[in-house]
Amino acid sequence: MTERDTKWITAALALSTASTGPQIVALSLLMPEITTALNATVPQLGQLNTAFSVVAIIGSIAMGAITLRYPPKRLLVTGITALLAGIIGTSLSTGFTQMVLFFVLYGVGTSLTLPIVSLLLTLYPLDQRTTALGRIYSGRSLTSILATPVIGFIAALYGWRAGYIGFGAPLILLAVIMVSAKVPEQQTPGGDVDLMSGFRKVASNRSALACLTGAALSLAFFNSLMVFNGTYMRNNLGLSLETASLAMSVTFIAVAVGQVLSGAFADRIGIKNTTWLSTLIGGISLFLYFSVRLPVPLAILASAIGTGMAGTTMTTMATLALEQVPDSRGTMMSLNSAAMNTGGMLSTVIGGVAISSLGFTGYGAIMLTISLVAAITFYAWTTES
Repeated sequence: MTERDTKWITAALALSTASTGPQIVALSLLMPEITTALNATVPQLGQLNTAFSVVAIIGSIAMGAITLRYPPKRLLVTGITALLAGIIGTSLSTGFTQMVLFFVLYGVGTSLTLPIVSLLLTLYPLDQRTTALGRIYSGRSLTSILATPVIGFIAALYGWRAGYIGFGAPLILLAVIMVSAKVPEQQTPGGDVDLMSGFRKVASNRSALACLTGAALSLAFFNSLMVFNGTYMRNNLGLSLETASLAMSVTFIAVAVGQVLSGAFADRIGIKNTTWLSTLIGGISLFLYFSVRLPVPLAILASAIGTGMAGTTMTTMATLALEQVPDSRGTMMSLNSAAMNTGGMLSTVIGGVAISSLGFTGYGAIMLTISLVAAITFYAWTTES
């Protein structure tokens, strides 16, 4: 591939990851309006992420077999199309049950999209994969920077339904077009010959299992923040819809910065060290944001540091996982995606219960504990190829 081709592929894959973001951004930002319109509670809407995660977990595991039978590009286009159907249906929902059903499509789309994007890293040379993935993942964060004020602005003018769909649907449609036009039709190397053989290889590799455990735990704080942060900013920090949307943009800028810098961090101290350190620092920072009464500017700064470190973690832990079982990458990355979705589901359930029972202070303490366990797991039991 030429350098120009590589840049187009990176742009198409960045749009693909970006397509998984608008729905959860809109849910977090517009949750107060949605709860009123659908006569639901904040913990109830938080469980939409649980419904999404259950489907995404099942879909991600199934991807280990699907990637052996269908070309990655076709699977990626199918996944993004499911995301488009999900966001349209969710915005038109008139009840909580309908919204759950359309969030299932969101889970299907995500379970197809993210593992394929990670698997397509094999299109890049080994020493460029962390940097490439950082740029690809930053597409979601940079898009979310625009998403929060645009969604807030549209919702303020035309209502939450227009805000929910007004940014996400055009973005997802553009992703379908870009992937169709720019991602090559080739099969990626390293696919599994036998699915069960791939599972056995992963299960017998202690470092691979530690990567999966860390993937489930390390982003728990960040994943639940994505659901509850809008409510925290508006109800606890006292920010208006417009101000909260701008403050959330700072969060996504920080994530993008962390993702882009992940390659530089990994080059300096290694992928493994970057992963466990960013998990630890991110957990402590988000604990300060939620559980310590800081002035608003300092709270936003703590949030930015925590989410920036989460951006670094999500990038380096994926490249760490990719090289654990080189001849079973399809299975490994599918299981890694399933582990991340499992962590997202459990963190939302735990977060919703903690907020209802202990408030955001208790929520922060519980999520910090999970982050500490994840950091120890990466440090003690993973190896870097």
